[in-house]
Amino acid sequence: MKISLDWLGDYIEWIETDSQKIADAISVCTAEVDEVEVQGAMLEHCCVGQITAINDHPNADKLKCCKVDSDRGTVDIVCGGSNIREGQKVALAHVGAEVMWHGTDQMVLEEVKLRGEVSQGMICTAEEVGLVEKFPEAVGKVVVELPDDAEVGTPLKEYLGLTDTILHIDNHAITHRADLFSHVGFARECVAIGLAKWKPFDSFAHGKLAQDKQEPVFDAPEFTSDDIPFGFNVKDAKFMPRYCACVIEIDNLGETPDWMVRRLEATGWRSLNLPIDITNYVMMEVGVPLHGFDADDIKGTVNMRPAQKGEKIVTLDKAERALNEGALILDDDEGIFDLLGIMGGLRGSTQDKTRRIYLHSCSLDPVSIRRAMIEMGHRTDAGTTYEKGVAAYTTQQGFYRAAQLMLELIPGAKIISKMDNYGENGSPESINLSPARVNSMLGTELEASKMQTILEDLGFSVEASGDDLSVTPPLWRLKDVTGDHDLIEEVGRVYGFNNIDDHLPEMNIAPPPRDHRVYALRDALVAQGALELLPLSFVGPELLEAAGFDPAQAEEVANPIGEELSLMQPSVLPRLLEHAGEFHRQSDEHLVTFHIGEVFQAEGKEHKEFGLLVTAQHEGNIKQDPFLVAKALLTDALGQVGYSFAVEEQADAPSMAHPGRCAKLLIGDVCIGQLYEVHPSVREHFDLPARASTVLINLDALLEIPASTVIAGTVAHYPAVTYDFTVTIDHQQNVQQLLAKAQETTELLESIEIADLYSGKGVDAGKFNLTLRCTYRAADRTLTEEEVKSEHEKVEALIG
Repeated sequence: MKISLDWLGDYIEWIETDSQKIADAISVCTAEVDEVEVQGAMLEHCCVGQITAINDHPNADKLKCCKVDSDRGTVDIVCGGSNIREGQKVALAHVGAEVMWHGTDQMVLEEVKLRGEVSQGMICTAEEVGLVEKFPEAVGKVVVELPDDAEVGTPLKEYLGLTDTILHIDNHAITHRADLFSHVGFARECVAIGLAKWKPFDSFAHGKLAQDKQEPVFDAPEFTSDDIPFGFNVKDAKFMPRYCACVIEIDNLGETPDWMVRRLEATGWRSLNLPIDITNYVMMEVGVPLHGFDADDIKGTVNMRPAQKGEKIVTLDKAERALNEGALILDDDEGIFDLLGIMGGLRGSTQDKTRRIYLHSCSLDPVSIRRAMIEMGHRTDAGTTYEKGVAAYTTQQGFYRAAQLMLELIPGAKIISKMDNYGENGSPESINLSPARVNSMLGTELEASKMQTILEDLGFSVEASGDDLSVTPPLWRLKDVTGDHDLIEEVGRVYGFNNIDDHLPEMNIAPPPRDHRVYALRDALVAQGALELLPLSFVGPELLEAAGFDPAQAEEVANPIGEELSLMQPSVLPRLLEHAGEFHRQSDEHLVTFHIGEVFQAEGKEHKEFGLLVTAQHEGNIKQDPFLVAKALLTDALGQVGYSFAVEEQADAPSMAHPGRCAKLLIGDVCIGQLYEVHPSVREHFDLPARASTVLINLDALLEIPASTVIAGTVAHYPAVTYDFTVTIDHQQNVQQLLAKAQETTELLESIEIADLYSGKGVDAGKFNLTLRCTYRAADRTLTEEEVKSEHEKVEALIG
């Protein structure tokens, strides 16, 4: 966005005159200034010249020796321009001027001899003095040709009206400030930050008025009592909350005055015709895009509505555009003629034949405008302004200003209808502002009177209310000022954040407390080949149902990205199963995965859960049975953390567990979790090829139990004797209880462990071979073979 300092000078008197300092102050307090463009920067030492004589160069066929009258008298110029002639008015650069030689290399002109002839300057092409946009035809060997009425010796900057300074504003920083997409808005900012003061009431140029604070406002022109010659219907007021319109009769389009053309060009606009130029001018001045239609091209009732899928429009640039569903449009009996807020249609635009202008101004739904520009891939200046949320008050002010300019500038212009409008400008509510809170938040010691001055300069109404201030936002700030936090920001930025003393925050850099038992558990599992997963904590109803959970019992996400991420996970198991299903579709290996994550249950309850999942690709090998593998992995991992647990059969198995293969995990009397085989119906949902078992542990409950401290004992003094033997066991027998009884048979039995398991060929169905390893040792002597055999026979008798 471009802001003209000369244009701002219509409303304000500059206190600071250095354009770079103005730009720096605006960057600090309002929005970043990317560039300070000084118009005619290359036109110093340049003037209007007139060629009085042209002679052939004695030593060069393509060069001419010219006599040129200028503000420094008659000078000799050697020139190679192909279009020069005697009597021609040209752009003349004297010695000392900075030019772009052939449009590429910058140089300072000096008096030189070209092929033996003196040249005291240069007759310039457009690119040599930065005038390509103004004189596109004067490029290359063609010199800039000025009109015959140009006065010889006039400084070129003055003659071309290139006296302005343009600030290039980065509008990405002010996406919430629709009021700053205008010169009036930046005039307020310049007054507030002390760069300028408002001009007196009667000194505003081009018919502007002023309020008590000398701020520009625009009054309504006089309307007639006649109705607009066609109806106007709005499908839904939320898409167009404010609307103003009238019909203006004209004799002809007229000519755009030079001062308006210069300002439009300075801010990036191309002059088209006077009615269009006026609407573009008002958009840059007041901050609301408007449009003037040829009223005679409108047939029947005008409807404002969202576009339907498949509809099209031919816009002003003569391009046919497919409209996205929901784009805001105007149509009549002959179809769509305006893409509201983005670009007008070709039908209905003002042309030479236009004699009645339907002028309208409106506020539009910013979300619809932004969505339309994105989906259509067509961004315009009008759409960029509208997507910020143009205030209703600004809509009305822009309408009044455009009507005023049309009545002043277009030949024979007169309003021939009443003002058609609906909607309101809004009613601001006062906000209580505590000066103490402002200073506390900003780290300042500002007086309440200073805060009041800042806010009043920005257009706020401020009254004392005890120790606090009662602040009422202006009508153009209703959308972005909603609480005292916004007012504190206004005070801070206008005062200048750079004026607030820097204080380094004090921060404790000590690492946060960590429970290393969780890391030890994770490391133990990874060391045994388990794979840790890090999935999202969001799940969908479909995934929960597949895993055997009730989605109705899960906590809902307030603003979900999609249905598949609309619930907080009640367990880590669904994501483990989802991953296992994807894995087994591509691999025939067994899988061991685990995840530690927060789980969320009804009434806002949550805890950290550990989940372990073991799957098998084939059934039959009891040593790879997922239930036993999961138990063995957990025994080793928790053992390294300092816990030993007991397994107890659980009769009331959850819906996702196999009803006959579910157990509670106990440490003492505390149940810390469950170990169970996944229910066959759940396994089928995820296409798991064979059995799968899982461990789910409430880590919060586990970590409340102190871990055992491992104390190393002395190395045994006497050797041990080890016997292995195999017995056939029924699946219904409790091996844990059997081993506990065997341990009690003799004091010489140091340990009894499972060495191997086997089921399959040679073993009856429902049974398996259990190989046990018995270790015998005495604390005071070396055992004889006879002693060990006697005691071992007791163990075999008990188990066998």
